[in-house]
Amino acid sequence: MLSEFSTCQIAYVVPDVRVAAARHAALFGSGPFFTVENIEFSWVKYRGQPTDWDHTIAIGQWGDIGIEFMQQNNAGPSVLLDVTPEGSTRGAVHHMAYMVPDPAGMAARFAEAGYPLALHGALGNGIEVFMVDTLDLYGHMIELYEPTPALLAIHGYVRDQSIGWDGTDPIRTLTF
Repeated sequence: MLSEFSTCQIAYVVPDVRVAAARHAALFGSGPFFTVENIEFSWVKYRGQPTDWDHTIAIGQWGDIGIEFMQQNNAGPSVLLDVTPEGSTRGAVHHMAYMVPDPAGMAARFAEAGYPLALHGALGNGIEVFMVDTLDLYGHMIELYEPTPALLAIHGYVRDQSIGWDGTDPIRTLTF
């Protein structure tokens, strides 16, 4: 079963993705980080119910590890607020992301073991997202994706930009 997994990234929920990314870059030399405002979903469900969840991310590379910072832009329940209460000024590990051949099947196996699906949706570019509530098991959630060409292109681009990066312009906007 372990051969099915490919660790994709460590993600943090933070009050401000730009501040967190700049701090990580300064402390660890990671980056550059690429921001995406108001992540677009074709559809998204939070704990089985449709939602209008709005969040911003900053993604970067730290050696072999992908790093993601996430901030919520609107009020209301979400997978981010499941980890850190609304209004908190502290960051926290939110999830570990994995690429797996069958994310729906893997999410179902987690659910059968007592770890329910907290979020399921499709991004505007077609990438399907499964977020499993493993807070009681690991203290963070698990995010599952299929390694689609679109997902591999994003992660490959961010990784490629980190190679030989000289530390200038640590916060950028992701454009494709």
